[in-house]
Order: sequence, then C-alpha cells, then structure tokens
Amino acid sequence: MDVASLITGIICVVVGFIPCLQLLVIVPAIVGLILGIISFRKNKEEGKPAGVALAGIILNALPLLVVTGMAIFVGFSSDAYSIGDMTIK
Repeated sequence: MDVASLITGIICVVVGFIPCLQLLVIVPAIVGLILGIISFRKNKEEGKPAGVALAGIILNALPLLVVTGMAIFVGFSSDAYSIGDMTIK
C-alpha cells in the first residue's frame, strides 16, 4: 500500500500543477493519502521502515493543499456582486 500511495502522490503532484487539470487530482490524492496513512501506521506497528509511506503522505497532501489554496484565492479575489451590475451597452 505504501508504494501505491507513493505512485499516486507522484502522479497527483505532476497533474496537480497543470492549471486546467487541478480539480482532477482531488479524489486520487485523498485515496493516496488514506493509503499512505494506513500503511504508515501499519509499518510503525510492525517496526518496519515507513519512509515510503511518509513520502506518499507528503506527495498526496501537497496537491490537496495547492488546490485548496487556489480555491480560496479565487473565491476571495472574485467579485460575485459585480455580475448583477453588468450591462450590455
């Protein structure tokens, strides 16, 4: 599961920084994040190295943070009230 989380994270990081495709990484990044957390806990419990799982967690969290930040930025920077004031001249 840790390798699956890592691969999903790498794909999400690459696709997540393409402006038109950012929304496509939300679901795979969440799935990869869950896989990474489960694998990290399981490896820590068994005393195995958990570096790959930790890398998967980080790589899946990064695109989620970028997409969330962009959504907040766009939400605050847009002026939703000005649409009603627009007139065709």
